[in-house]
Amino acid sequence: MLTPPFPLYVRPALAADLGRLAELRSAAADWIARTHGSRQWSDPYDARRGLARIARGATVVAMPEPAGEVVATLTIRPVGSSRLWTAEELAFPAAYLSAFAVDRRYAGQGIGGRLNDWARWRAARAGAQVLRVNVWSDNTALHAYYRTHGWQFVRSVPTSRSGALFELPLSPRPLPPPLVHERGELPLPGPQVSPTP
Repeated sequence: MLTPPFPLYVRPALAADLGRLAELRSAAADWIARTHGSRQWSDPYDARRGLARIARGATVVAMPEPAGEVVATLTIRPVGSSRLWTAEELAFPAAYLSAFAVDRRYAGQGIGGRLNDWARWRAARAGAQVLRVNVWSDNTALHAYYRTHGWQFVRSVPTSRSGALFELPLSPRPLPPPLVHERGELPLPGPQVSPTP
């Protein structure tokens, strides 16, 4: 248990973090299945995909101390999936949040909310006008969590297991989130817009 208010330190994920990222995902999947009956993240962790996201600078980790234990992770990508988002939506300056997991031992301490605020701030600084996420369709508790944090439901894509789409409008001049400090060079890419057909 951390004593509030505690800082969070965000840094780029490294290849050496891959095992920890797999642990966070596996623990989250077990908890989600037990408490919410959802099969979210029930597929094995794809290490190759995780390494590719790390190599692109899209994945970050968070710690309560500058060189401490990784307690959370998230990925911010500049391009969304054309299987989920329309050509018109993909043409809009957006960033896409994924693989967001917090160590269950630290649940309820505001880490997820603060990282949500940090992702919003970081995406806006990179030029995005909205932050988007696709959520597992049967994880209604996670849908409620995003709504609580200001996300707006866009629609469901019935052909995708993770087809509940949400977006968060971003301020053009965001304020940095309190007590979240960036460590190292964070090369998170800015939004790339697809030309409309």
